[in-house]
Amino acid sequence: MSLHIPAMKEESAPSKEQAQVFQQLLGAIEAVRITRQEEYREKDHPQLKRFTQQELNDEACPTYKNWLIGRSHRLPSRSMLMQIADYLECRLSERNDILLAAQYLPEQPDLEGDALRRALEAAQQIMEALPYPASVVTHTFQVQAANEFFLRLFELPPLDTIPPHQRDTIHFLFHPDVCRRSTMTTEARALWQTHALSGIQLFKQQNVLSQYDAWYQQSVQQWCAIPGFQKYWEKAREATRQEIAPTKVVLARMATTGEVLPIRLRHTLISVSGKTSPAISAFLPVDEAARAVYASFGRVTA
Repeated sequence: MSLHIPAMKEESAPSKEQAQVFQQLLGAIEAVRITRQEEYREKDHPQLKRFTQQELNDEACPTYKNWLIGRSHRLPSRSMLMQIADYLECRLSERNDILLAAQYLPEQPDLEGDALRRALEAAQQIMEALPYPASVVTHTFQVQAANEFFLRLFELPPLDTIPPHQRDTIHFLFHPDVCRRSTMTTEARALWQTHALSGIQLFKQQNVLSQYDAWYQQSVQQWCAIPGFQKYWEKAREATRQEIAPTKVVLARMATTGEVLPIRLRHTLISVSGKTSPAISAFLPVDEAARAVYASFGRVTA
């Protein structure tokens, strides 16, 4: 008795519209690939990537060579395109060019222009009404506004006197005075270290699709000049889980007597626009010493 083996089903020929979309997608991918290749023509890539068609096929998309020779015209899934974009180290605009070429919705950028201005104004109004030390921050970790309580509690100068490139939560966290007042005991130092690591992880998480954008690279480069930052940046890169920011212990001054007390605070982020940015960054009192310090500033908390 003969054994009948059915023939392998061939991929049906694409419609004219499908073929056009597919060629559009290949053009978008190749444009980015060639751009990356040119950027590293005169220098070595840190991971020795060469950004060739074969390497893209081997490292990110096993069917890429089939696409190039016309053996397959099936549009890839969105997740496959994101994988290709990761390999190509796409900036957000390049990632969206690839998604749009395949007729997928683009990744939504953060608020810009008038929408951002309105969200910042709303966040500032809420911040000023809070009985807590608070600031308004964006996804870049830039501090756009801070209430008087925040500046007085952490003994920081007015925002407009701080150079713009230092007006961010990373500079505040690693500021020598803030760091000194947050690491006065073994417990406080351990809490500050976890707080620093979780903050860096949050920045990386919120901006994972922008990690190759110029503003991101410039921010990290500037922060690496801060003593101690690079150590925690590398720790965040190696971490296998997201750290949960614990309570924070800091030395704070009673507004009425000038007495300095160790107080325990809890950090929280409040969204105001349905997006992660902008947000209000606030510190809530945890222990009786913190509530006493807050009361000395005329702040009544539950």
